Amino acid sequence: MSRSDDASPPDHYAQLGVQPSASAGEIRAAYRKKARETHPDHNPDDPKAAERFQTIKEAYQVLRDPDRRESYDRARTTPRAPEVLRITQQAPAGCGGYLWRVFAGLAAVGVFFVLEALGVWAADVWTLALAVGGGALVAGLLTALVARRFPDEATDVSLRLDAQRFQLRADGRTVVRLAWDRVDQVGVRNGGPMVMRVDPGAVEGLRPVPPVLTTVNRRGNGTVLRFDLSGTDVPRSVLVSFLRATDSIPASSKDA
Repeated sequence: MSRSDDASPPDHYAQLGVQPSASAGEIRAAYRKKARETHPDHNPDDPKAAERFQTIKEAYQVLRDPDRRESYDRARTTPRAPEVLRITQQAPAGCGGYLWRVFAGLAAVGVFFVLEALGVWAADVWTLALAVGGGALVAGLLTALVARRFPDEATDVSLRLDAQRFQLRADGRTVVRLAWDRVDQVGVRNGGPMVMRVDPGAVEGLRPVPPVLTTVNRRGNGTVLRFDLSGTDVPRSVLVSFLRATDSIPASSKDA
């Protein structure tokens, strides 16, 4: 995952040399000690003494005030949402999606044996051509049905979300790129997938891309996309935080 976070707040506790659980008295005593050590009058040969003294003073001003300290502690312990969220599939996909290729080979062998049993090979050329062509057509249709039911699984899938758009790439090609104004709602189900309802005209011709984009369900008022992110490198909590923190994303209030 790649992120572009704002700078983290300075560690005022470390600057004063105390633990976050320190009492007000401990913070005051630590400040007095640090102030004496860093005061420019006590360090006339150190050009950075004034800067260090100011840092200590600012830390104490925050931590001495109960309200400011509470706000600082909350900001310090709450992770910031990234400006750009990249999600990648951690492990190569399985080979279940290649079942249709196996079936295609078996169907071709089956056609050969059926034609052999019917004695077509000894017939005239037109009968032979009709039988072979018809058998190949039937085998091809069956293979196409199996291929649609068991699509290939991509082995390199990545998602990119920022304030402007959502993008899905699979095996080096862009599968879908959507601006957020074409998306009606995005949500993350409890323990389940990320669900996105989009303008049906924005994803015409889009098909599932297992193992990440598992469902493309077209409805009258929109198309529902389901993403299984269980095998990716971004924790669910980070994704939910990003969706909620990015104003341009129409995140569902049911995210949890």
